[in-house]
Amino acid sequence: MERREVFIVPEPRHLKFTGRWLTFSGFSNLPEFLRREFDVPVGDWVISIVEGGCCGESSLKIEEGKVTICGDKNIAYATLLQLAIQGDGKLPEVEVEESLKFKFRGYHLDIARGGVPRVETFKKILRFLFLLKYNYFAVYLEDLFPWRSYPQIGAHRGRLTEEELKEIIEYGAELGIEVFPSLELSGHMENILTLPEFRRFSEWHNPREGCLNLSDDEAREFAYKLLEEAVDFFSKSKYIHIGGDETWALGRGKSLNKTWTFEGPKIYEAHHRELIDRVLRRGKEPMIWGDMITGMYLGAEAAKWREVLESDLWRKSLIANWDYSPSSKEYFKNKIRIFKDRGLRQVACPGLSNWNKYYPNFDVALENLKNFLSAAAEEGIEGFLVTAWGDDGEECLFSFLDPLVLAAMEIAEGNGEWQKKWLAISGEDERILKARLLLGKGVFSDVIKHVIFEDLWYRRSPENERKKICAEWKKMLEEIGDSGLPKDLDFAKRLLALGIRVIEGEAKVSDYITLLNIYAGLWLEERKPEGLERIVERFWGMAGKVDLNLA
Repeated sequence: MERREVFIVPEPRHLKFTGRWLTFSGFSNLPEFLRREFDVPVGDWVISIVEGGCCGESSLKIEEGKVTICGDKNIAYATLLQLAIQGDGKLPEVEVEESLKFKFRGYHLDIARGGVPRVETFKKILRFLFLLKYNYFAVYLEDLFPWRSYPQIGAHRGRLTEEELKEIIEYGAELGIEVFPSLELSGHMENILTLPEFRRFSEWHNPREGCLNLSDDEAREFAYKLLEEAVDFFSKSKYIHIGGDETWALGRGKSLNKTWTFEGPKIYEAHHRELIDRVLRRGKEPMIWGDMITGMYLGAEAAKWREVLESDLWRKSLIANWDYSPSSKEYFKNKIRIFKDRGLRQVACPGLSNWNKYYPNFDVALENLKNFLSAAAEEGIEGFLVTAWGDDGEECLFSFLDPLVLAAMEIAEGNGEWQKKWLAISGEDERILKARLLLGKGVFSDVIKHVIFEDLWYRRSPENERKKICAEWKKMLEEIGDSGLPKDLDFAKRLLALGIRVIEGEAKVSDYITLLNIYAGLWLEERKPEGLERIVERFWGMAGKVDLNLA
């Protein structure tokens, strides 16, 4: 067979490839779960497990008819499956040694504002995470956990049932991936606090702000009960993420009315001390977002909030240190040192820049991943938790995130050269990857939603700016060409074409309805129907405006 390269995600410490590709019939003793879920044939090849004497964390040797594995079996099996995918009926004759820098390698998915994945979608995500050697998967739930005490919470938003969530947790466990909850028990509780029976717990008079009134005993007890149920359910999970981010309204509403003194940081610390202690008493490790502790994005009041950082409380928790900006590596090192210099444990939390968009901004996401994760490696922290959000717009399909999830692992643990590895693992050709990268430029991903719905930003934009955007989009459309795109990318391409027609004043009612029908089909392949109605309303609303010549 003609010699070709072998690609492994992440780049291993040692890889020796002889250039030979061996005919592969299947395994006689691959674990049945992996064989079934990754569709590996049964054959006469034998896998031998060697105990002790392993070079690195995991090693793998492939010879004629035989595979020898030593060390971490999950890492070795993931590498073996990657090679089987690339081989197309053959396996390469290789020796591989792997040692990963981060013991915590996680992916955090928001399902509360991006539509609830179907169970099969969760399983697909977990298989991909296993293949890439992630070992933690955080599900951001907000109101979508199946609380028995409050069955009305999330009832009309597609919340996960007990059976669904158990199946997801157990599936992850079969793959060596811990599925753990990411909760909100102080801020971002708007979908709970807007329910009539819980409005009284809101800090702000408008419960859509989502902040719990932590000066109210009953409100705090409500949060503790929510926590206890979740901890009970995730009985086998090591980590419980208690949230704690962006509680900017705390101390400014009903709690301010009690004393007329701003005590937001004080009551924040007291509430989270109780949450953390309850998690610890159950033998689990609490995780908390780091932004409020440091006064992140709080301007003049940042110093007051930073006083909270001095509390001994945070030594009991794992800090989720998030920042999604395309800042420099030195910036992220300084951000990491805020916690590191105080002896606090942390994981770096970059973001995939997929919120408020139909397509992720690859340029911003990749810069953020590269600089934050390289800073994390150099500072020697224990792990990372890559985040994908749906706030301020839930349109971005989960499938669009896969290349970035792969890139994150390669950047964190390998050499950062992810593109060829994506082609090898996905089976796509370079033309499709080129289309992914083109659509991931900010001039499309950040702008297209403004244009197709002709919002205030678009209406106020100068004509020359619109023409410039249109010219760039036409060039992108030409570069993408007729490349046989998968249907999700084809939707993004059609979105680009509609944007051009909008700017040129040629958009039709049928353009919006056709595009909506395509998108709705893609949504329903991935997710439950709840949440789709918001996007349907937008498309039909614009179709109506076009029909009435109001756009």
